[in-house]
Parts: sequence; C-alpha cells; structure tokens
Amino acid sequence: MLSFLRNHPKAVDVGLTVLIGLSTVVAGDDPEGFGWWLTSLVALASLLIRHRNPTITFATGATVSLLHLAMGNDLRPVDVVALIGLFSVAAWGSRRLSLALLAAGLLVAGAWSFHAADANSREPAPMPLRIIVIDPLAPPGPDADDDQVQDWGGFPGIGLSLAVAWLAGLNTRQRRIRLSVLEQRAADLERERDTQAALAVAAERGRISRELHDVVAHALSVVVLQAQGAQAELERRPERTREALDAIVGTGRTALSEIRRLLGALGQDEPDWEPRPGAERLPRLAADIRSAGTPVEFHVEGEPRPLPSTVDLAAYRIVQEALTNVLKHAGPDASVTIVMRYGPGTLEIEVTDDGIATEAPSGTGHGLEGMRERVNVLGGTFDAGPGADRGFTVRATLPS
Repeated sequence: MLSFLRNHPKAVDVGLTVLIGLSTVVAGDDPEGFGWWLTSLVALASLLIRHRNPTITFATGATVSLLHLAMGNDLRPVDVVALIGLFSVAAWGSRRLSLALLAAGLLVAGAWSFHAADANSREPAPMPLRIIVIDPLAPPGPDADDDQVQDWGGFPGIGLSLAVAWLAGLNTRQRRIRLSVLEQRAADLERERDTQAALAVAAERGRISRELHDVVAHALSVVVLQAQGAQAELERRPERTREALDAIVGTGRTALSEIRRLLGALGQDEPDWEPRPGAERLPRLAADIRSAGTPVEFHVEGEPRPLPSTVDLAAYRIVQEALTNVLKHAGPDASVTIVMRYGPGTLEIEVTDDGIATEAPSGTGHGLEGMRERVNVLGGTFDAGPGADRGFTVRATLPS
C-alpha cells in the first residue's frame, strides 16, 4: 500500500482532494455564501499541484483560510489545505523555505489573534457581527448567541497545528533521505558484489588458463619427443617404437583427462571427477619423462606429509613446467634431477638439468612467469637461472 502511494502521487492528490471536498460538503451545514465556496474550490484545486509546487498549495490554502475567517465563517475541513501545503513544502521542498513559510504562518496567525482580541472592544462593531473566541478553554459567557460565535481555535491551536504539520513534513523528509541512502548503499553493495564476482571469475579463468598451458605444453612436449624417438628407432628397433607409441597414448589420455576436468570447471563440459594432481603423482610424471628418453632422478628428503591442496597442486605444476622447459630447451642429451625437501613448515622444490640452456627461456608462454606467480600467491620464494657451468635450475620454496 505504501509503495503504491509513493509510486502514484497524482492519484494520492486526487483522492485527497475528493476526500477533503466531501468532508467540507458534509460539514457545511450553514449557508456559507458563494464567495466562501468559490475560495474553497480554489484551495481544493491547489492540492492537485502540491507535489510539483507545494509552496503554491500552502500560500493558496493559507490565503483562503484567512478569507474564510474574514468572512466571519468557522474553519472547515477545506481549511486544512494550508497545513497540507506546509507539510508538503517541509517534506519535498527546501528546508529554509519551509521554515520561512512556518514563520510567515505563525506571524499571520498572531496578527489575526491581535485583530480578534481587539475586535469586540472597537467602535463601531466589527463586520461581520460575530464574537471571536480567542482561547478555546475560555468560551464566551452563557448569554452569548451560539450563532454569533466564530470558533477557530485561537493562536495556540493554529500555531500548534502549523508546527505539527511542519515537523511531520520534516520527519517524512528525513525518512526519505535515509531510505535513499540505504537504497544507494544497497546498490553500491550489489555493484561491489558483482565486481567481486567478476574478479573472482577472471581470476579463476586465469588459473584455468595457466593449468591448461601447463597440461598442454607438457603433454605436447612429451608427445613430440616420443614421436621423434619412435621415428628414429622405427627401422632399427621396432620394439622401442611400440614403447614410444604406448607412452604417447598414455600421455595423451592423461592430458585429455586433465583438460576435461578443467573445462568442467568452466561449465563447458561435464566435469571428470578425477582428483587434482599433486605431489604423490610426481614419481609417475618423472617416469613419463624417463620413458620419453630423458634420464630423470627423483629424490625425496625429509619426511613426506600431506600438503594443503593449493600447495600440493602448485608443487606438481612447478615440477611439470620445469620438466617441460627441459624437454624444450635443454637439448637431447640432458638429464634431470628432481629434489623434494620437506622442512619444518616448508616444502622446497629443486629441478636441475645439465643441458645446454644458459639463460632463462624466452617466449610468450606462461613458463617461468606462471611458476613465479603460483609461488608468490602462496607466499613462497622462487628462483630460476642457469647453473655455474651449464644447465638450468628452478628452485621454489612453498609454505606447507
């Protein structure tokens, strides 16, 4: 109901005009005269523009009420238009303007009270000939004719009515401002939530992009190396060719399984609920590289222990990317040594080859930068560079 009233101000104004008009007709039991009804219609018409220009509504209502008193009539329901106008100015107009109009209304009410207080003692008698009640708590004596009593409440009643209307409008204004602030805050929170969600999606897609790079680059490097070996041994040792082809099939299946899992996270495929690779799969990874023709030694120092999932995955990907770089850049005669050191609260990974690479691999891939980013995200340290004589070393220390 309240939302309907807020969203349809014109309907509210029309309904208010009709209600006050009917109340005025019912309360007007005495013949008020053509002038009274004409001014009342003007006051009622001003209600239709109170949302657009409440100042006109207040000025018209106050003027009409003063004219009614000057005509010698009692105040009727139509005279409440001035109070509605003041309420509207305080609720939707300028606060300074509403204070000025309140002060003007009180000033006019005070002036009329002074006029009324002096009216009965003047000679000749005031026109129209009516007794004016200044204080409702002190009615005229028993000899007064009720038809000659003009009951308008006096300055206390009018002043209190104006003050209540202004305070009610001010309260409505404050509530509207608070509601606007809350709505703005809710909109800001919603935008922030959407932004955070978008950033989270972007970060997740970046992570998946790096995962795909690691999987595809490693698998293709192994496949190419195995295919080259199979081609070289095809005529001399066919049995080695079969082993190479079996290794290619195994590597391809493993890569497809991981790619399917990653695409499932993107919602582009049904997820394959295979566990994410971790440190426990590093011996198998070393065996795959070894079967491709590159000698690999895998050593574990310290007591192995379960690792957090993020550290576990990062350890696997770092070793996988380091081995991929060996296959790409170290040359055909290189050998690799992988060392996993479990220290107190840390896991140190070292991948060293004795190949021909003497500087960091160049290119536009994720390579070393991807490994460095993984380590930095986890709060670890990363270092990569050529060895003293030859080869290349990758070192990463992860908190565990």
